[in-house]
Amino acid sequence: MRLYEDGFGDRAELERLVRLIDDRSIATEDVSISIDLEAGASDAAGIRTALGRFRSPSADLLPAESKLALVELRSPAKPTSTLVVLLAATGEEGFWLRRRFSNPLLARGFATLSLENAFYGVRRPRGQRVSLLRTVRDQFAMNVATVQEARAIARWARDAGYDRVCLTGFSQGGLMASFAAALTPFAVAACPRGAGDAAAPIFTNAALSRRIHWARLSAELGSESRARRYFEDCLKPVRISRFPAPELAKAAILIGLRGDGFIPAAEVDALHRHWQGAELRWLTTSHVIAAAFHSAAHQRAISDSLSRLPG
Repeated sequence: MRLYEDGFGDRAELERLVRLIDDRSIATEDVSISIDLEAGASDAAGIRTALGRFRSPSADLLPAESKLALVELRSPAKPTSTLVVLLAATGEEGFWLRRRFSNPLLARGFATLSLENAFYGVRRPRGQRVSLLRTVRDQFAMNVATVQEARAIARWARDAGYDRVCLTGFSQGGLMASFAAALTPFAVAACPRGAGDAAAPIFTNAALSRRIHWARLSAELGSESRARRYFEDCLKPVRISRFPAPELAKAAILIGLRGDGFIPAAEVDALHRHWQGAELRWLTTSHVIAAAFHSAAHQRAISDSLSRLPG
């Protein structure tokens, strides 16, 4: 099974999403939300877990099954005004991985909130097999929606009394956290992990490109070279450095991976240069190993980024 088995999808719709990023109108859309939170339940350690739902601010871009966003909020026993927003990596459905990752953060006294991406898990549209998006258009819709939902969550958190908010994620989640932090009009901490500046190399040159159904995309445009060129043209504006740095860049810590087959080191460096004042920490490991065995370094970076916010 491969990504985009149904091809590019509606190319007029795809190009509309590209323009939304290219003309930066993504930054001006209203992202106000109200999260309908369940009462939740506490475990023996006093950690309360509650599910919440809200209508996505990008609902008009999404299939019916994806329009309602799902989050999991976990709170430590002692009240806190700090929230860590955890965004999903590529293919990460459900909350169990992020639940494990969040336990040391809860022990530090932070609340955590995990977002189920549109097109993933309970938000997966009918006909889609596991987390493999059927079209390139779906990929763009998911990523735009994730950025807007993360921005909305940050605003909701501030209004709900969380004085310090960190936006973070690994791989795809790191890229989306970077965009959301850059587009949030108030100071948040940011900790993109295993992510860089531009999306294009990830899909066209790096390891992920081998999971794409290039034969199906090529059939639509007549050759693989044309399909690759068109895809690259769509991805050209998907670069964080086209947008201003976060309001408080010194509260951003980037984690780069030497030996990463998905994210070129040059892209990590490019993001670091653009976010002047941010810190870059390198781990000497691969993409997969970093996710599986270096959680402590990631959690320290998140904690350190939050410590750089005022208050």
